[in-house]
Amino acid sequence: MSDSSTKQLEDIKRLLMLLLLKLDTTSEEIGMALNVDSSAVRRSMPTKKIRKLLQKGNI
Repeated sequence: MSDSSTKQLEDIKRLLMLLLLKLDTTSEEIGMALNVDSSAVRRSMPTKKIRKLLQKGNI
């Protein structure tokens, strides 16, 4: 796969993770679906910051 295709797939993955977090999915559930540890999900996406913004109604 080309670098451009790989970047696009990573971007799509991050957008889907953001959507799942907005739907109140836990990092453990996302990690289980991706077959990675939940800490890898939290490192790649600032879950606490996203949840805090959601509570304020900014997202």
